[in-house]
Amino acid sequence: MKIFYKSIFALALAATSLTSCDFTDLTPTDQIDDSSIYSSVSSLEQTVTGAYALMSYKQLIRVSSVLSDDVIKGGQNGGAGDDTYQWTYTAPTGEHNDIWSRQYRIINLTNRILQGAESVQVNGTDETARKNNCIGTAKFLRAYSALELLLYFSDIENESSYGIPYVTEPVVLETPGRNTVKECFDLIIEDLNDARSLLSLSKPSTPGYANQLAVDALLARIYLYRHDYAKADEYAKTVLNQMPLADINEYADIWSDKSEKEVIWKLKRNTGDETIGTIFWSGDNSSAFEPSPEFIGCFGEGDVRLATFVGDGVDRDNVPVKRVNKYKGSDANVGLADAKMIRSSEMLLIRAEVAAQNDLTTANQLLNQLRSKRIEGWVDQTYNTKADFIDQLLIERRRELCFEGHRFFDMRRYKRPLYKPLINKTLEVGNYRWIMPIPTGEMQGNSVIAGQQNPGY
Repeated sequence: MKIFYKSIFALALAATSLTSCDFTDLTPTDQIDDSSIYSSVSSLEQTVTGAYALMSYKQLIRVSSVLSDDVIKGGQNGGAGDDTYQWTYTAPTGEHNDIWSRQYRIINLTNRILQGAESVQVNGTDETARKNNCIGTAKFLRAYSALELLLYFSDIENESSYGIPYVTEPVVLETPGRNTVKECFDLIIEDLNDARSLLSLSKPSTPGYANQLAVDALLARIYLYRHDYAKADEYAKTVLNQMPLADINEYADIWSDKSEKEVIWKLKRNTGDETIGTIFWSGDNSSAFEPSPEFIGCFGEGDVRLATFVGDGVDRDNVPVKRVNKYKGSDANVGLADAKMIRSSEMLLIRAEVAAQNDLTTANQLLNQLRSKRIEGWVDQTYNTKADFIDQLLIERRRELCFEGHRFFDMRRYKRPLYKPLINKTLEVGNYRWIMPIPTGEMQGNSVIAGQQNPGY
């Protein structure tokens, strides 16, 4: 990837000013060269903070939300995200290009951390543990970023098809091709297993740090995607045993950052950091994207999530609008909220989906358990066929995991069409636009991947 990765390497040298996590209470340096990375455990930790800082949950949530049927364009949209919203992206155009670039910047920096760590000298057991934690964190972040790339740019249901280039060393002028989906999944799992043995925290005393429980949760997600239901259930159950669901009266506090209940891993956002909520509306009341009527309509009576996630307001032209409030922030910092990357409720939904394959009794119990924690006065329901249950599961995943990057991929996994009534467009099952094109810049800079574009582009 001669042109593309060369630019990534240069960009990775400059850690951004975003402090995504207070990792060991260090601040990422403005300029990090390899001699600094190799010099001490402290400088290695500082560089890991730079890797956290490069992560942009806002970018991932923006693209996945606009791809889905959960939002409509607001009055002050001005054409933002049109290619994504109307599913008209091409290799040269579309916000998927930014995802490719950002995730590979993170991966390239984690690879430099891992390479540099080999030369870092340690003094005593404390420094050994800190160094190992840096290595484990780098492998965890590499695996997470690679999984996001795999979701956007590959057909994860076909493990023999093209995945992404899974690079494990810093790349400057090399031209790696795409691994298969199977190879990518195997390498992600290998990275996560390595990370688990190296990370200092078994469970999050504060979820701003990579930890072993976050590894287990990400493995549960991956094994679900691979239809390895036994392992998906095993890991999800392990997580839930240590990190149970928030009660109904605790739930809203998660989203105002008053509580970290059921948050397994998050990116801490401080004043001056990226504001996730301004994907949807801004401090001047500009309305870019609003919750779709269909999304709002999927909530039933007594569901505390509706008032938590959707609010009323007026846009810049004083027109009454609905607002996505999941990342509301405060009046002083509109849209500033911590990025909840992995939560316990996803683990329960994974267990319910697994159980639905051959044990509807358990599947119903699990789904009722979640709904009783979210819907006032919930009366348990029973769904007697797998098809009926999966319909309900997808509704519940839409509600619980809204604007967290799941809806578009859930519909793709279950081969369901997406319909946007406002523009009268349907993304039909089998349409090639369910998978993003490899960006033109990458194709031009790498003669190997140039022959490995996704079908239809």
